[in-house]
Amino acid sequence: MVYLFICILLMTFLIILFYTLWINGYLIVNRKTAKLFIASFRNKKRCRIKFVSCNGYIKKILKFKENRSYDFCLNSIVKNGLVLAEIWDNNKKLLLHLDSNMPNATINIDKKYRYYLILKFEEATGELEFLWN
Repeated sequence: MVYLFICILLMTFLIILFYTLWINGYLIVNRKTAKLFIASFRNKKRCRIKFVSCNGYIKKILKFKENRSYDFCLNSIVKNGLVLAEIWDNNKKLLLHLDSNMPNATINIDKKYRYYLILKFEEATGELEFLWN
């Protein structure tokens, strides 16, 4: 009985911890397959990725400190396949869609809300850099 209580308490703590990390933008959700995948999300205004034969997506929460217009840029060198970057709001409404045909866009951001960055890969090989300022 004591072990069950400790197990339930530990699971509750882990769920709260992961949820807190997710809503603050520290936890990244991946669902992808790749022969090679090297990513850097450490900078708060940029992410860099190198990949080979990548399928799937990466999902991350973005939080902004100011209410203003932000410029987003997807610099990608894709040898084959397709790479997309999307930003969604809290209501799951698509605000921004970037690809090789449209690599730059500007949207108005409200700092009270969280935004979702989703990077999608379809049989893609190359590298990308996603920037905002």
